[in-house]
Amino acid sequence: MRHKHWPPYALVEESIEQGAERKLAKLERLYHVGQSKAWDGRQVLAELIAKHGPPKIDDARRDAALRIMSVLLWGELAAWAISADLAEQIDDVEAKMAATSQAHDEARHFYVLRDYLRALGHPVPRLGGLGRRLLISILETPSLVHKLIGMQLLVESNALSIFKGLVDANVEPVLHELLPYYEQDEARHVGLGVMYLPRLLSKLTRVETAAAVAFQLRSVALLMSGGLAFHRDFEALGMNHREMARHTIRLQNEIVKDMLDGDGGEKRYDAVRGLLNPARGFGPKILDFMHPQGGRENVPTWHRTALRWWTKGARFADRALA
Repeated sequence: MRHKHWPPYALVEESIEQGAERKLAKLERLYHVGQSKAWDGRQVLAELIAKHGPPKIDDARRDAALRIMSVLLWGELAAWAISADLAEQIDDVEAKMAATSQAHDEARHFYVLRDYLRALGHPVPRLGGLGRRLLISILETPSLVHKLIGMQLLVESNALSIFKGLVDANVEPVLHELLPYYEQDEARHVGLGVMYLPRLLSKLTRVETAAAVAFQLRSVALLMSGGLAFHRDFEALGMNHREMARHTIRLQNEIVKDMLDGDGGEKRYDAVRGLLNPARGFGPKILDFMHPQGGRENVPTWHRTALRWWTKGARFADRALA
């Protein structure tokens, strides 16, 4: 009975009514840009392995790298499922096309990273409980608003920061040259949320707005605690955790600004209704608390103690919820 009223003839009728303006919409162009920039994952990986030899990470950093890449691997699988779900649920045909293009990209990201890890030749650790809880919450929510906020704005921006951190750390030559392909795709994926989410946010009731804020707060709490659970792994790989967090905040601030700016230059505050911006309010203070400038050793004892216990709690929760 779920598809009782399928096909949705209104999609075609709406496009006819809108005419050429709809065909030139940015969302539709996202689909075509995605198709033109698609890369052959098997070919790229094979060429990089031929260039650098089979991937190998030294023993001192291997376990840390595998734990982080486990998060990326299963995150890509979840992103594949979520973008496919968005493509099915979204009514707007241009946004549906953009989500379909993203599902194609995420499928490639998953199988290429899986094949890279197989070439590395070590078992992939199980996904930690905090990351698993976050991804399941986005997968299972029936709300399009929550799915778009969770995946397009929160998870994608955090993934971009981890990709950048791994590239800057130059953990392994094949991975170093492979991840920029992921970065260029993920940066484009954010566009679906920027262009389509404002339409949904502008229609939210007060109750729905409060629910969107609550969903973000839960998601951000899981992301922050999950990040602390990996703090030692980031350090072992030479990844700057503070700079990655700053990069994530900058990306999310740019996303909110893009959504806020109307086509005519006016500020559309209804377009960001219920959307939190970590670059404003308490966001910078939380960043400084979690990742102090100059490192944890240069903060007062109470601050260092609080961080130590939060980190221990995050690691415990990550194991217990797995």
